[in-house]
Amino acid sequence: MLNFFESAENRLKIILFMAFTILCILIAVLSDYNFATGSGNLTMILFVIAQAYLPARRLRIFFMLKDDAFFGIFLRVHCWLNTLAFVWSCVHCYATHWHNTYLWIALGLMGWLTFGGMILRFRYPPAIGKGLYFLHTQTIVFVIMCLCLLKGHYVF
Repeated sequence: MLNFFESAENRLKIILFMAFTILCILIAVLSDYNFATGSGNLTMILFVIAQAYLPARRLRIFFMLKDDAFFGIFLRVHCWLNTLAFVWSCVHCYATHWHNTYLWIALGLMGWLTFGGMILRFRYPPAIGKGLYFLHTQTIVFVIMCLCLLKGHYVF
């Protein structure tokens, strides 16, 4: 039986993940005057960092760069940070006391994009993956989610 903790690389990943988790909790608790706002700030930070993959990918295609190793790691970081951002957005949603339809739509779209991306990450059969890739990479879903987030938080 394969033991996950035998590899030094896996132990390092676990230690880094635990340190990152503790850092996230500290940011959420200490960053602002209450946990709800702090968790929202953390969600925003994770979400913005995770979305840096999208313009980097466009620039890679535009300039025809071939650094596959870097972008492979960047894609994994994109997947896991988006997953963490979604988890923290659920925590933020639970911790705040004001809700509206726009925020529920944004949370649903964020969940769809996150779970669709994670399913793509674990390489489902091509028949499923091709359709899911098409639905996951639609820019309009991302734009609608961002607009719902802004409208739901009364930015405009």
